Order: sequence, then structure tokens, then C-alpha cells
Amino acid sequence: MFKRILLPFFIFLAFSFGTVLNLDEAFDIKTKTDSHGIEISYNLGENIYIYKDTFFVKLGKESINHLLNMPRPTNSNGYEIFMQNFKIFIPINLLKERISQGINELNLEYQGCAKNGICYRPQFKKFHLTMGLNGVNLKEIKIKKTDELSEEQSIAYELVNSGFFISLATFFGFGVLLSLTPCVFPMIPILSSIIVSKGNTLNTKRGFLLSLVYVLAMSLAYAGAGILASLLGFGIGGVLQNPYILAVFSAVFIALAFSMFGFYEIKIPSRFTNAINKKGTKNSGYFGVFVMGFLSALIVSPCVAAPLAGALLYISQSGNLVYGGIMLFVMGLGMGLPLLVIGASSGRLLPRPGAWMDGVKNSFGFLMLLMALWLSSRIFGAMFEFIGYGVVGVVWAVFLGAFESANNGILRLKKSFAILIFIYSVMLIVGGFIGSKDPLSPLENFGVKTQNESVKFQKITTLNELNEIIKGSQKPVLVDFWASWCASCLELDNKTFKDERVISELKNFTLIKIDVTKGNDEDRKILSEFSLIDPPALLFFKNGSEVASKRIIGYISADDFLKKIDDI
Repeated sequence: MFKRILLPFFIFLAFSFGTVLNLDEAFDIKTKTDSHGIEISYNLGENIYIYKDTFFVKLGKESINHLLNMPRPTNSNGYEIFMQNFKIFIPINLLKERISQGINELNLEYQGCAKNGICYRPQFKKFHLTMGLNGVNLKEIKIKKTDELSEEQSIAYELVNSGFFISLATFFGFGVLLSLTPCVFPMIPILSSIIVSKGNTLNTKRGFLLSLVYVLAMSLAYAGAGILASLLGFGIGGVLQNPYILAVFSAVFIALAFSMFGFYEIKIPSRFTNAINKKGTKNSGYFGVFVMGFLSALIVSPCVAAPLAGALLYISQSGNLVYGGIMLFVMGLGMGLPLLVIGASSGRLLPRPGAWMDGVKNSFGFLMLLMALWLSSRIFGAMFEFIGYGVVGVVWAVFLGAFESANNGILRLKKSFAILIFIYSVMLIVGGFIGSKDPLSPLENFGVKTQNESVKFQKITTLNELNEIIKGSQKPVLVDFWASWCASCLELDNKTFKDERVISELKNFTLIKIDVTKGNDEDRKILSEFSLIDPPALLFFKNGSEVASKRIIGYISADDFLKKIDDI
């Protein structure tokens, strides 16, 4: 079934995008010099054009377009474009005059697009001019474009300049890396609980197919949400963090938990399963898994990292929805790779169905309750989260037999595991009351006095406030885009910004935090101003301008952060 669906899909991709041109193929620029001057040939690839208003020939910083015989433009959808190959000639007398004035640089600037919708970033070529015996000498100066770009801008740039299949492989790799971030971890118990719930019919093939459906749905969600976010100029993840939406999905996880406990069984009505799959009950349930995968990607993991931001930036700048959307889809497949491994291995690793499965299903019910608490904590805060985790953990430990007698080795091992859960759960409850922030260090604030030094951010809410601070600050400015629902933001707060070296180094910066948790009009305005989709994002400004190459999207460790800001 899946071969019949996926094979035509990838054949379509191959024929649709196999002819995407890289920069050298799209814009073949050649120069020729003689005693009369310089001839510049612009050889455009098939279906490639250049916008007239982005085309400049400059000596130094001055445009000399008005002194040259320019090609005749064509009108297309209200824009003047150069569609055919053309040549520009710069006479020797004009060159001699400028070189005698100390101007010895020739700069070419242009931006173009393809008819299929792919638009290339603005291009720059620089040449050094000197006078020789036979006319002018011309030597190209190589420009490293990515040196002045942020990480996500560099990714967008490479997406334009790489071939289609190279981009596919690159974004699949990005997805695999993103699968190691905190944003993807919550999906593991969701998928695992789905697989375990199918225990009576579980085998390697079925476990893999269930996880494949889940991952395909997750990938489609990333692609669709990314395209929509780029079109609208704000992050779908932020919109879906509305308290009412979070409350609904928390209720869904609670309902799933109680189904795991055996209070009832959730089934799709037979008329739907029959319509979805004519093969009968053997494959029923795939639609429900697909829905869970789609919604999990939107609700559970609304984090933005550099690869995702790069793809979104490409879509928003180029307007090419299909090409960017496919890259996001493939990135989603990479993110789902660990989930596919889990699905494929479940059938082999789990023994035959039996009474033990009831205990496993119940345990996954407790995991569903923890997921509900995790979502709800974005509304009620860290204290609610810690205490909630602790209470569920205590009940789970009792359920596993933490205080029951154990008469053999297996039961003793189970009891030991249950006691460890109980101890950790009690620590979480205490941690909630003493104001801890990291579940992995629930007693971090125990016995610690509040005078401990920490990074102090000034919180602002408007773009005008931010611009005034950036222009008036005598020190470099660090702007932290933050949201309470963003797992990577909290990880930055609890790890990177608690490192003593980072605290010391940031004393040399003006520190600004912008909370975009609510996702209101002003939040979206500020994000849009800096071409951001969602947090986390760290931006650096110096002398009133952003140092684009230092921009950080996603979580960064203390060591890498210190290297990043070392030369600001």
C-alpha cells in the first residue's frame, strides 16, 4: 500500500525539480578586456530572468548604469525584467577617468528568478581594476557570502544555490539533528503508547507501518505549517499555544490515559475505518495514528531551530511554496527517523502478548498523564508542572508495587524501580515548592540563598522600545526572543545562562528579553521585523546595527555560545 503511494510521489519530485539550476548555471557571467574597454556577458539559464531595478554596474560605490547602453527590458506582471542574454560594454576612457581618481573596483549587482517560482538571493561580484599596456586589467575578488549571514540565512542561501537532491539530503540530515532536541522527545511516549496499545496484533511490520504513518503525518504537518507560517509572517507553533487549545489537547491526553487504564476503549467508528481501508480490521487504526502524528507535530513540538528557520526564510523570501515545503517534509522525515526505529524494533523486542502487557499499557497511561501536565504547564507555570509530575509519579510508584512485598528477583527489581520513581517524584514535589526550573535538577534551589548571581534581562514589549535601546546603547545589545511554551528557551535559561562564564561575559552587553508567549499583534510585529517565525532566537546588535553572522536560532550550549560572542 505504502509503496504505491510513495513511489509515484518521489518520481513526481524527481521530474518536477530535477532541473533546478544552481547559481553558476542560472547566471553565467563572463568578462573580456581589450584596449577599448571591458565587455561583460550575462548568459542566463533556461527560464531565468533578472529584475531591472536590482541590476547595477558600479565603479566603486557609484552606479554607472546611466552611462552605459543598457539592454531593453521586458514587462512581466508589472515588473521590468531582462529575459534574454545580453552584454554590457564599459569604455576605456570611463575606466581611465575613475582609476585616475583612485577608484579601482568594479562591482556587479543583480537578482533574478526562474519562471517556476524559485528566486535567488541578491548576487554580488567584485573586481579589482588596474591599467596595463594593452588596456585595463581585471581580477575577480572572491566574496564569501555566508561570512556576513546568520546561520538560518546561510541555510536559505545554500538552499537556493544547491541542487534539488543535494538539498533533500541536507535537510534530511538537518531533521536527524533536530530529532536530538528536546522538542522531539515528547513524541516518543506518544508513539510508543500507540504501538503498545496495538499489542494483540503487534509485529515488526505492523510496528514499522504504524510509526511510518505517524512520521509521514508529522512531516506533512511541518511542511504545511511552515508554508502557512511563511505566508502569514508568524509561527503556527505560537498560535497553537493558545490556552484554550492547550487545554483541549491536555484533555485529549487525559482521555488517552484513561483508555490505557482500561476504563474504555477508543475506536474509530466502523463506517470510517471501512471507508479508509477496504481490507478490513487488519489495518484499521492507521487514520487515528495519522491524526495523532499530525497534531503532535503542531502542538507538542513548536520549537524553531536554524534548519527549520532557514527553510521558512527561504519560502518567505522566494515565494516558492512547493520547493520549500518539500524540504520541510523531508526534514520531518529525518526528525522521525528515531521514531521509525522504535516502531520497527517494537515487534521484535516485545514478547508475545500476555498479562504483562496490561502493566505496560497502564504505565503508558501514566506517561499520557505526564504529557497532559507538560502541556498544561504552559498555562499554569513551573510550580504546577513539578508538583503535577510528582503526584502522578507517586501514584505510578504505588501502582508498580513500591510498598508491596517482593518474593522473587523479578518482583524485587520491579519494586526497586518503583521506589526510585517514588523518591524522584517526592523530589519533584519539593522542587515545585522551592521554585526549581529544571526537572532534571529538582532540588537545585534547596538550601541556596537568592543572592546568587544570574543573568539579568530587561523586559520590553514594543518595537519602538527595542529600537531606542539598540540606538542608544553604548555596549553591544543581546536580544533574547523567548516564550514560556518554548522548551529550548527554558533550556537556554536553565543551562546556558546559568553558566558562570556566560554570566561574567554578558556583563559587557545590554540584555533585552522579549516575551512573545501571547503571540499578539505587537509580538508578531517584532518577530516579522527581524524575519523570525518563532523563538528561541538570540540577536546581537553593535553600533545600532545587527551583527547578522552572530544570530543564534535554537538552543546553544555555554561553550558554543562563548565562542560565538568572543569577537563581538
